[in-house]
Amino acid sequence: MAITTQAKLDETALLELESSLRGELLRPDHPSYDEQRRVWNGSISRRPALIARCTGVADVIAAVQFARRTGMELAVRSGGHSFPGLSVADDALVADLGPMKGIRVDPEVRTARAQAGVLLGELDRETQQFGLAVPAGIVTHTGLAGLTLGGGIGWVMRKYGLTIDQLLSVDLITAEGEFAKASENENADLFWGVRGGGGNFGIVTEFEFRLNPLGQRWWPGRSSGRWKTRPRCFASTATGSPTRRTS
Repeated sequence: MAITTQAKLDETALLELESSLRGELLRPDHPSYDEQRRVWNGSISRRPALIARCTGVADVIAAVQFARRTGMELAVRSGGHSFPGLSVADDALVADLGPMKGIRVDPEVRTARAQAGVLLGELDRETQQFGLAVPAGIVTHTGLAGLTLGGGIGWVMRKYGLTIDQLLSVDLITAEGEFAKASENENADLFWGVRGGGGNFGIVTEFEFRLNPLGQRWWPGRSSGRWKTRPRCFASTATGSPTRRTS
């Protein structure tokens, strides 16, 4: 029978989990608990027993293995944009991948690697330095992971296809708590699964994407001082020298 309440959790097991994490383990009495349990859909208000703020693959493995040992329900949060609130559950352990923000762009071979906590605007900021882009969504604060695994529509999809069409490989943690890589040439059946075959194949911790030429098309964010993508910036695909648009 699954462990479903904080009172039933073994303190020794909790301390072992906490010591194995590089990120924080939040309980309901933690000052940041209420902030970190919130998701984008404000009508969702659920209270997980624990929130593991994962900072890397080792933290994700520790969270999965803890859930397996204790029988605890495990929810996975990346950007927290799931409309039905699938990224949080009552009395569960939430593996929060939000702190995993690594992005690496290779402009020569036109690929990008992004960890599961990256938001669309964060990926755009890095790829736009080279006039490249992954067709990915229409809202900058959407999580890249959920959008990709759900297909991913965006401003330039009519030219380059869905976000998932650009996916070259993934790193993931299986339900057994084991690390695996998947692509067309390695664990191809698993790669097929994460690209629309259904859920619960594992937790993707990193994505590798094909990049497409777009040019540098930016609008300045007036309120925050940061660059923000505007819809009409993607009306066409830039060629030649980069163009910066301002208002």
